[in-house]
Amino acid sequence: MKRNVRMWQAVVVVIGLMVAVATADASERRAGIVDPGQQYFGMSYNELVSEWTNWLVAEPMATNPAFDTDGSFCEKNQKGKVWFLASTFEGVVDRTCKVPAGKAIFFSLGGVFLSFSPEYPDPINPPNNPCVNLATVIDKIRCDASLTVPLASSASLEVVIDGDPVKDLFAFRAQSQPGGFTLHVPEPSLLTGWGYSSGNRFPAVADGYFMFLKPLSPGKHTLNIIMTYPGQLPAGVNYTLIVPRTP
Repeated sequence: MKRNVRMWQAVVVVIGLMVAVATADASERRAGIVDPGQQYFGMSYNELVSEWTNWLVAEPMATNPAFDTDGSFCEKNQKGKVWFLASTFEGVVDRTCKVPAGKAIFFSLGGVFLSFSPEYPDPINPPNNPCVNLATVIDKIRCDASLTVPLASSASLEVVIDGDPVKDLFAFRAQSQPGGFTLHVPEPSLLTGWGYSSGNRFPAVADGYFMFLKPLSPGKHTLNIIMTYPGQLPAGVNYTLIVPRTP
């Protein structure tokens, strides 16, 4: 029986507010970030964690945004008012992406964990898995997804937007909806490439660190995202984001 998928999305992906001057203060930059617990465009962090996860697993490795080396796959499966961005599983890459004007942005800061039924929890070895002793399937799945997220706090996270660092990144922990969501696994996809069969899984739970940004100003933006676990090489993305001006 397969264990849960631990999607070490090394990082944070994207962006902030265009800084009008080099001396723009932290409060101005923070104005472009949707606080956890708040909604924007009618969307909450919980809902977007579910949608982002389905977006990420939908593409096979060959065209998956997490394996993108230059930004060629930024437009894969994008729809609606919120634009998703991915980081890397290892190494640091440079990507240039065009983000349509007026789109909010949602991305992982790193350390995303995904668990789903029926593959997990694994009942074979209960003494090593406290989650299997919980009452309901959704409780077990939520427990499993959240069990290892605190490990991500041992990592060093860096996000620099247009030359200015963002602080308090670990305040942005979010989990998918309390009742779970349906994980869609098409063929081919990232998960079928990892040996899972195609089909829908319910309940599924994703847990980790995420950030929700309001639309960027037109123009060019830079974002440098680095996540480093103790004893490991850094992983992340140096993004150049280009937002066109509307007619």
